[in-house]
Amino acid sequence: MEEVLKDLGFSEREIKVYLSLLELGETTVGPISASTRIQHSKVYETLEKLLNKGLVSYIIKSKTKYFSAQNPKELLNIQKDKERKLIEILPELQQKQKFSNEKQVSTVYEGYPAIKSMFNSILDLLNKNSYYYAFAFKEEYISSDSASIFLRAIHMKIAEKRIDDRLIASFDIKKEFVKNYKGIKNLKIRFTKINFPLGLMIIDNKVINWTWGERPTAIKITSKQIAQRYKQFFLEMWKISK
Repeated sequence: MEEVLKDLGFSEREIKVYLSLLELGETTVGPISASTRIQHSKVYETLEKLLNKGLVSYIIKSKTKYFSAQNPKELLNIQKDKERKLIEILPELQQKQKFSNEKQVSTVYEGYPAIKSMFNSILDLLNKNSYYYAFAFKEEYISSDSASIFLRAIHMKIAEKRIDDRLIASFDIKKEFVKNYKGIKNLKIRFTKINFPLGLMIIDNKVINWTWGERPTAIKITSKQIAQRYKQFFLEMWKISK
């Protein structure tokens, strides 16, 4: 019996006083103290807690308080009230868990094999609700055949999955750009004269900033919040690009 009451959140002293009241019936503090071997001051303190929980009531006779235990069924009401309160805060608790699961992580990839592996992993996870938005490279399309070939292969894979694929590129490389991506029907391209942060991709909950050069290097930030902000920025720039 006492173990069950402990599981319900009652302290050892509360259990002793409450059980004593059930046995004694209406009584003063003295008999409770004698029955439980708890000091008078501690009994008063415990009774106050039980009063607040609705398990004890009292009346005054000749200026003396007489306490009595409420119907044990009240324990069920207390338990139901706890469940109700728990249900009320469950959404908030679940939201906290969601945020903890969506940890923000930054990862650096160096060298062509590492970059290729990173993109393969990302492309495998893309689904019908995914998107791939990018501020395209500029000089790399002119100076590096390997970069343009590699990027074309990425967009061909994206096209196979019919993902929302958009690029914003500089007007300065429009000729090279159109030639490189010719035949990829799924890809939408717009051009601008504004100097954007080039080599920047927004893919679902990831933002990738990278440079090609002699040793390609990419920084991948996994963060739903950061990706969402970059996505909004991209879409605003998409509206004003041609």
